[in-house]
Amino acid sequence: MGKFYLTNAIAYVNAGPHMGHALELCQGDALTRYRRLKGDDVFFLIGTDEHGTKIEQVAKTAGVAPQELADKNSALFVELAKMLDLKNDGFVRTTDDLHKRGAQKFWELIKDDFEEREYEGKYCTGCEAFVLDKDLVDGNCATHKKPPELLKEKNIFFKLSKYSDAIKQKVESGELTILPESRRNEFLNVLNDGLLDTSFSRPKKTLSWGIPVPGREDQVMYVWCDALTNYITALGFADDADLLKKYWPADVHLIGKDIIRFHAGVWIGMLLSAKMPLPKAIYVHGFVTSEGQKMSKSLGNVVDPIALINKYGMNAVRYYLLREIPSDGDGDFSNERFCALYKDELQNTIGNLVRRVLTLAVKNFDGRVLEGNAEVDGEIQTAEKNYDACFNQFKIKDALEAMVSLARFANLYVDTNKPWLLAKTDTQKLEIVLGNLIKICRVLGHMLEPIIPGIAQKILAQVGEDKLIALEPLFPPQVDA
Repeated sequence: MGKFYLTNAIAYVNAGPHMGHALELCQGDALTRYRRLKGDDVFFLIGTDEHGTKIEQVAKTAGVAPQELADKNSALFVELAKMLDLKNDGFVRTTDDLHKRGAQKFWELIKDDFEEREYEGKYCTGCEAFVLDKDLVDGNCATHKKPPELLKEKNIFFKLSKYSDAIKQKVESGELTILPESRRNEFLNVLNDGLLDTSFSRPKKTLSWGIPVPGREDQVMYVWCDALTNYITALGFADDADLLKKYWPADVHLIGKDIIRFHAGVWIGMLLSAKMPLPKAIYVHGFVTSEGQKMSKSLGNVVDPIALINKYGMNAVRYYLLREIPSDGDGDFSNERFCALYKDELQNTIGNLVRRVLTLAVKNFDGRVLEGNAEVDGEIQTAEKNYDACFNQFKIKDALEAMVSLARFANLYVDTNKPWLLAKTDTQKLEIVLGNLIKICRVLGHMLEPIIPGIAQKILAQVGEDKLIALEPLFPPQVDA
């Protein structure tokens, strides 16, 4: 049995959850559930990022203290995780004492690579980062569509440029895997230009909401320096805890495409400076659009994942995000497509298949387990092989295509063999046909375990090894778009 440590990017609490957060949470949960099923000792970490300029500004506008804002919005992410039936092992908050102590301890480890400098540059509060003119679009941040603020400060800089060549070698050699390949190539292009030294502190007179720099009352930690350490502080880095020794290095950092430079660049440089083992892989997902457009409050197309779950149910939301949104690219949320996918694949292709097979088996064979023959084994083996290969390459959507293809094959097998007629004419062949279909239903149940675990458990309970039972429909009628 191996170990598998996967982290989601901790969510920034200047606002509540959006669909991108729900997507990443579902992806992380599916990947870790899959590894548990393979026998690995898994630790799945999620959490919230709670310091920085944006938090301070939003709290001030709302007339509340930054901690009060952080507490309120962090609770929404805890609620979302529960509503999505996540099986996370840890939830880190960067305002927790364990994290603060760990971040300050890590600071001391890498302080030989610090240099204090007077710096003037353009700062994007949305990115919580200084940005270069070459990265602006018409003078605006490419991500947040707003002009950055010109700042002149005396900050403590981390000599990231010192590690640029080493990071490039780690990526090119495959020691640090970045998936998908397109994101790896994108980051290598950044490395070809060389990584720049990075501000790791802000003056306290400019930003008070942050972790104090050890030994410097006038400086607080830059929010990314603080946040990136969560992957080890949550394992008890501050106290040299057993969890850290057991699970670090991370097997996968799962992140959005807009923060790859911080994770594959800054974080790896920090770890090299600290002489700590590097994560094995970084998986990069895209964004979720709405009805073909970027989600925007001004357009009125923002989809609230909590409201969506309340309306349609957790299983429908998990399935849509993992089945419809490519793991390795952008994907769209459409109410019409959402309802069509639920009806076509969950209700009809899978739900009705299981129900009619079990109804016939219980009616004609009194729930006795039916063996079948080897007629469908080739289709099952092909589907399982494709499913596993896709999961191991961070292609969850493609893994589910292998599952759905197997379910469609089973429905075609039903239509071809017409078991309702065999029940009247040939019970011996009926037993073989239903036995083969039950084998497929059992495999479908296992394939659904990382995706919609509650439904998977219902399927597996009905197609048990000792007895077959027919229960209520797996998927209730869905609300129309």
